[in-house]
Amino acid sequence: MRYAVAHGRRSGRGRAAALGARAVTELRSAGHDVVEIEAGSLDEARTRCAAQVAGGVDVLVVAGGDGAVSLATDLCAGTGTAVGILPAGSGNDNARSLRIPHDPDGALRTLLGGQRRTVDTVHVAELDRHLLGSVNTGLDARIAHRATLLPRRLGAAVYTVAALVEIARLRWTPPLRYRLTTSTSGTTSTEELDALVVVPANMPYLGGGLQLAPDADPADGLLDLVVVRPLSPARALVLLRAVREGRHTSMPEVEVRRVNEVTVEGPSDVLAHGDGEPLAPLPLTVRAAASHLQVIAPPLT
Repeated sequence: MRYAVAHGRRSGRGRAAALGARAVTELRSAGHDVVEIEAGSLDEARTRCAAQVAGGVDVLVVAGGDGAVSLATDLCAGTGTAVGILPAGSGNDNARSLRIPHDPDGALRTLLGGQRRTVDTVHVAELDRHLLGSVNTGLDARIAHRATLLPRRLGAAVYTVAALVEIARLRWTPPLRYRLTTSTSGTTSTEELDALVVVPANMPYLGGGLQLAPDADPADGLLDLVVVRPLSPARALVLLRAVREGRHTSMPEVEVRRVNEVTVEGPSDVLAHGDGEPLAPLPLTVRAAASHLQVIAPPLT
């Protein structure tokens, strides 16, 4: 087997580099052909990883967080190269959704002994970009942006802190107005509504362990479109606690629809995020690209 193992030299406060180097050693010991990619920047990582995928490498392994997984997803979508994930970021939501262990030993065991699973991707039409987890287009996007401004030493708690700050601001900010055009099984509908959260999700988790789309199936060819109507700050705190346990879908302010595609038109000052990384302002058209990616992950059962 031919592997490329990519990690940042300083990513994850050094955890990614250490985990990536260990993976290289163990894969070579198992008799595999391995290229190690130590990237000093995201652009360098993309260029060098793209060359490996174009050369037909069997597995592109990334040690890092959801941003690294997003990069690998975009490069490997629609190809014969599978994505291997070694979680070493602050959120690691895609690894969590795929049941890849967060501890180094467990992650390496999965990489060496896991199965190839075929999953869907999230395709953002305007950018021609493939993501794995979700797209944030409302208060959730503002939380994701604020999280990037907070100290990395907070780890996964950075998302909770960011959420609390943005929830407090609800007292002074008006509801967000959206126009959603959805397509499901060939039927298209459009509606306008006020909402706080609008997330097309392929995976259950986002935001450092929040089960926003607890029933999302990354292999069903559909997106779980999660919409949260306007809430008071006190009610939003109730929602935040419920999301951690995946209990929020029974709340009257929450709606989950399964769609093939959605166009989200909304406030021009909202910068959409995907897998924790900034994407573009609205409007955006997001669709499920069915069976478009292979990942190395534990079996579902």
